[in-house]
Amino acid sequence: MISELDETIRQILIKEGGFDATEIDISFEMPTREWSGSISKPTVNCYLFDIRENVERRQQGVQTDTRGPNGVVRRRPPVFFDLTYLVSAWTRVVEDEHRLLWHALRTLTRFPALPAAHLQGALREVEGPIYAQTAPPNGVFKNPNDFWGALDNQLRPAIAFVVSLAFERTALPAGPPVLTTILRFQPPETAAEEFIWFGGTLHEADAPVADAQVMVEGRAERTTTDAEGRFRLRVPRPGSYALLVEQDGRTVRHTIDVPATQYALTLDAPPQPAVGKTATPRKGEPR
Repeated sequence: MISELDETIRQILIKEGGFDATEIDISFEMPTREWSGSISKPTVNCYLFDIRENVERRQQGVQTDTRGPNGVVRRRPPVFFDLTYLVSAWTRVVEDEHRLLWHALRTLTRFPALPAAHLQGALREVEGPIYAQTAPPNGVFKNPNDFWGALDNQLRPAIAFVVSLAFERTALPAGPPVLTTILRFQPPETAAEEFIWFGGTLHEADAPVADAQVMVEGRAERTTTDAEGRFRLRVPRPGSYALLVEQDGRTVRHTIDVPATQYALTLDAPPQPAVGKTATPRKGEPR
């Protein structure tokens, strides 16, 4: 993702700052003495100087996500890392160098968050804005002389440009989904009653089917699938049941056992006539 962030910064300088790529180079190499002696035209150097966690944005706790296809998962909040670039300008004339550096400063300061139109690769999939700071007062670039001295190069002005990226942690399984629930109750001096709730999913061509009617044949209860094709129904006791699925004028009949390890229905199966109904024969079939 760092290389995609490099290219995003390049696009911001070119398309928002108007830097002509044929006249001005934008480099992400380490600005050593050897490098600076090899450049042949004005250059803006964006050197990735530091990566560290942004502890001010650290969050605690665990979030439960029930939307996953394989059951409930627990997610810890993302970790935010600050990536600090040192932006410097390199020309033969100091006045041109200052103009180039000032123009880069004005361009980057315009964006408290990286513009979505220039995000590259995986950065487009990041949820929420990607915040950035230009020349923060309490940055990690404390002693410029130590930095340039370590590179064996001349001391020169540089802008700290800090981008905060979120790192999503791996989800932890919270256990398999609960598909069947048995509710048993017994009022005083009466026989115990039992209900079994079960829930499943409805798909067609591997895609969830929403707003379909699902019912237990021979019973009045029915339910409607949600946006992810999930449904929940109730039966009085364990056993074999027929489920009727109605969607866009079609009726599909499925036989299930309760309880079971899963209740996955599909509209891909050929429709079956419900009990008490007569199927209309197709053309050419015997009546």
